[in-house]
Amino acid sequence: MDKIAWITDSMAFFREGEAEKIGVHVVPTQLIINGESYREYVDISIEQLDEKMKQHASAIPTTSQPSFGELVELYEHLKAEGYDYGYAIHITSGLSGTYASSVAAADAVGFKLYAIDSYTGAANQQEMIKLAMELAASGKQPEDVMGVLEKFKHASHFYLIIGNMETMRRGGRVSSSQFLLANMLNIKPIVTFNEEGKLVPFKKVRSLKKAFQEMATEVVTKIQQHGLHRQTLYIGHTLARADAEKLRDAIQSKMAEISIEITQFGPSILSHAGSETVGVYWFDNIEYA
Repeated sequence: MDKIAWITDSMAFFREGEAEKIGVHVVPTQLIINGESYREYVDISIEQLDEKMKQHASAIPTTSQPSFGELVELYEHLKAEGYDYGYAIHITSGLSGTYASSVAAADAVGFKLYAIDSYTGAANQQEMIKLAMELAASGKQPEDVMGVLEKFKHASHFYLIIGNMETMRRGGRVSSSQFLLANMLNIKPIVTFNEEGKLVPFKKVRSLKKAFQEMATEVVTKIQQHGLHRQTLYIGHTLARADAEKLRDAIQSKMAEISIEITQFGPSILSHAGSETVGVYWFDNIEYA
């Protein structure tokens, strides 16, 4: 039996200890604050980053893909440990260059790698990893596993309701005039991943309550059209559990038969979208052997 390594990055947002439990190697995204670098989940938690941002108004976090050296070190280690090959499922290239760097690092050390740009992230990224593990355990060959993952990457839905426009203004992602107008009108922008895994605007709505209603309607429409993988939908949040529960209730009231899991995003999402951001994501029901 082949000895297979499983690799992803910290933007899959595994709960503490979960990746290690199922045997997944996680390379951390880097966060840079006032010139100092931190590895996501290794050197800094979402709570610690939130505290830094509150204490220091000038602290404008930026993110960077995992270091190339760390990726090379990982693949050298896997090769030395006798792994036959690995699967790497990474955050969409629309947000990060991690996928390309991971492929280049494996090639640099001569480690055989089957890698995929997931076109998604968070729990959807986790789901692709777990699906690949199931397929490999059932005896599927790498080409077949990758074929199924390719189907799933094009059947992913991911929406974010931006919670804190101040964070985006401080990071230069919106102008001061846009920030003021959004605050005055209580506008909640909703963004989504397009068919190429890039983050694009979806809608702007007035008030969080209306944003939840909009998302509940969108979820129901899409699921009625395409079904729902494992009958499970995910809701993520940045330190906004109560809001995540409100969105869950809004969706559950329309689709009582589905399962909805609430998870927490990591520091990287907080650094870009701020606290109180809520996301909803899932896969269509895909036929695969």
